[in-house]
Amino acid sequence: MSLVIRQATPADAAAVARLNEDFNEVRTDVATMAARLERCTATERILLAEIDGLAVGFLSLWLFPVICAPDPYAEVAELFVEEAYRRRGVGRALLEAAIALATREGAAELKVVTGFRNTAAQQLYYAVGFHNLALQLCRPIASEEPPV
Repeated sequence: MSLVIRQATPADAAAVARLNEDFNEVRTDVATMAARLERCTATERILLAEIDGLAVGFLSLWLFPVICAPDPYAEVAELFVEEAYRRRGVGRALLEAAIALATREGAAELKVVTGFRNTAAQQLYYAVGFHNLALQLCRPIASEEPPV
């Protein structure tokens, strides 16, 4: 098994779109995904995991400067490995690559958010050195009716 972790480019749009659909159930055509990969390069890096040339997972790393802190903000926004390739070190390799990239870019810490019930992901994050930090809350706003 030859595992390679590399930063995705717009040329990887078909693979990223396929993996994202498997993960988030969001269908995106290749041209739209390529445009997103190009547009988001300054703030979001997509790391692609390939085994023997086949894309089997990805990690989305948010990385950008903030006003309230001297160091860039870094967060793992998405991490997905196809089920058939889990428990082979792919997720760990993606996280380690994200840590290295965030460090090179000057971030002092890397944050990750995961679901309360996603115990498999939590175990991976703890094993790589993450710890509980905060409770994250969410409020949908896109579907609300505008005030009258």
